[in-house]
Amino acid sequence: MPHSRNNPEETRGQKGTQSINRAVAIIRSVVNYNDKGGVRLSTLARDIGLHVATARRILQVLVQEGLILQDPFSKLYYPGLELFSLGMRARQFTIIEKYRTALERIAHETGDTVFLLIRSGHDAMCIDRVEGTFPIKALTVDVGARRPLGIGPGSLSLIAFLPEAQFEEILKANERRYPYYRNLTSNDIRRLAEKARRIGYVATESVFYEGAISLGVPIYNRGNEVVAAITVSSIPQRMRPKRRREIAQIIKRISSEYC
Repeated sequence: MPHSRNNPEETRGQKGTQSINRAVAIIRSVVNYNDKGGVRLSTLARDIGLHVATARRILQVLVQEGLILQDPFSKLYYPGLELFSLGMRARQFTIIEKYRTALERIAHETGDTVFLLIRSGHDAMCIDRVEGTFPIKALTVDVGARRPLGIGPGSLSLIAFLPEAQFEEILKANERRYPYYRNLTSNDIRRLAEKARRIGYVATESVFYEGAISLGVPIYNRGNEVVAAITVSSIPQRMRPKRRREIAQIIKRISSEYC
């Protein structure tokens, strides 16, 4: 006997498949907009041909699962760390594995917390963290957290050493976002970058994070392109000027072995 055209089980299956198709389309669209600085809900819904309410419901689930990330200030959507993690496990991304040993060695030598950041569109994303043995931890950023490029020592070191035109282009793209972070402006970021170029690394004290001194050092590939940044953060008592220079040299020495 032929199946009814209104078979409930078949209808549910079709709806389930449709939901999956829509979720995949949203993920792909968010990824496509990543290099453009994120994407708004209305743009996603328009591009995919969904009602805004439908797109929002799907995005809420994707955000809960870590596949998509929404910036709490700008409300823009970005690829989530879980996407990166899945890709890494599929052997498509290797940067965490490549620098994990370097982070562990830096944490061992300094005793402080070490972070690995990469560029994602106009943002910096923390993709790994290793805690040192010193009992007081300066956990200034969580793995998976995003900040506009320029906000944070590692984030700033990703762009401070770029050609001036590229640096200014990023500042212009993010200038409306900077005030959300301790009322900073593009000129503040510009001054910090100028100092970084003079000394070869970013050093900030309670600029981005209260009660912490952090160093950010750019990591270059063999083509002399900045591919990542490593940050060490600690309390001010452990970050006197001489030790800052020593830690910057430790980061450069160890990270250079993994280029």
